[in-house]
Amino acid sequence: MSTHPEKLRCMALSGTISIPPRFPDIATISFEKGDAPSDPVLIVATQRLSPKLTLRRSFRAEDVCSVFVPASETQVDYEKGAWLHDVELADKVQSMTNKGAIRGILYVREHAQSLLEMDAGMTAAESAEFYPPLPEDRSVNHYNMEPIAIPCQ
Repeated sequence: MSTHPEKLRCMALSGTISIPPRFPDIATISFEKGDAPSDPVLIVATQRLSPKLTLRRSFRAEDVCSVFVPASETQVDYEKGAWLHDVELADKVQSMTNKGAIRGILYVREHAQSLLEMDAGMTAAESAEFYPPLPEDRSVNHYNMEPIAIPCQ
């Protein structure tokens, strides 16, 4: 039985989500760790969507399954570039922690915890009207699949 790199890549990516989520967008990927020995290593994808909007998504390193670094940032092609899995990814994380960044696409476990930070340029009036989803907002709770108990009459 022959092993094809394409099949292995698909298996490694199953159950993951791409960050940035729209192909062929790429992000600036950095590897960060705090000063305390117990601080986790974070892999951070920063995406500047416009001059007024930047998204920064942080994930624990163990939740990132793969990183794709395209050969060309302007013509992203999965056949032209470097796929970092397992040992290659661990080596990249170790060599670049708190040292620099690469440009590419992360593949993260679907249910991984993330921290999303947003920098948005807006007017004072827009800023006063903006608020993030609050704990009881429908936008937060619509994923709750528990049935609501309605007493029988």
